[in-house]
Amino acid sequence: MDYRKARTQAGFWLEYAALRAVVALLGLLGVDLASALMGRLWRWFARFNPRHLRAKRNLAFALPHLTAAERAAILSEMWENLGRTFAEGLLLPEIVRHPQRLTMSDRLVADIRATGAGGIVFCSLHQGNWELLTVCCAMVGKPVAGVYRQLKNPLAEAYFRSRRQTAYPAGLIAAGATSVLRLRSLARSGAAIAMMADLPDSTGIRAPFFGGPSSLSKLPVTLARHLGLPLVVAHCQRTGGAHFLVDGERLDLPRTDDPEADVAEGARRLHAIFETWIRDDPGQWMWATRKWSEAVLRGSATD
Repeated sequence: MDYRKARTQAGFWLEYAALRAVVALLGLLGVDLASALMGRLWRWFARFNPRHLRAKRNLAFALPHLTAAERAAILSEMWENLGRTFAEGLLLPEIVRHPQRLTMSDRLVADIRATGAGGIVFCSLHQGNWELLTVCCAMVGKPVAGVYRQLKNPLAEAYFRSRRQTAYPAGLIAAGATSVLRLRSLARSGAAIAMMADLPDSTGIRAPFFGGPSSLSKLPVTLARHLGLPLVVAHCQRTGGAHFLVDGERLDLPRTDDPEADVAEGARRLHAIFETWIRDDPGQWMWATRKWSEAVLRGSATD
């Protein structure tokens, strides 16, 4: 008998059972109470997570003009938002059934509808509850397909996938060697290809972000540029509790005889928009990523 395999399988079942228990509890509380409870728990306890120190250093680097107290308040707000987002993600089907929690700006609605029946690249950042952006896109008649990373636990993977599919009517694509080809096919059929672009990307371009060199993702710009698709960039703002405003715009991309230069310039424009949105509401962005290298951060002042 393979005891290592048996132990792994037992671990998968325990994780799955715990996940189902948490979802059941949150479901009994309802979206509003579940979101508030998880937000408060994360606000209290996430500061003891090692990622808190990374977020603190990133914030001090990006917004050095703030006082230590101001940065501490932003980080507390960030953790509460992430806790709420976690709970809301587990209850995604319930939120999809009650779209009145979501308000879209007239500008974003107009830009999406202006694309007609053709496909688009729908791009965002980890701000507010980013998962709900796809719900809004589908609300105006544009089916959404998304890319995600599969979980190691096959039981949890199947469960999460079944619950997230309600927000991705055009399909969920597991990241892998064939994912780009599938995305191209879906885009050509008229779907919106949803992707996040604010995480560090070793395959991206090296350019300033908040004044410091960073690896900026170029994937959404590359896809839009090479397929001739519109690039719509949007973000989600939590306006109170589990209610949200979704805003955005179509980003015009350069189209010259140099595709590589066009993609690089498009990626810089995209991240300039991201930076503006983050500066406007820093407490709702996920600061705990490796957006800047250790070498860059060591050169900054941290209080």
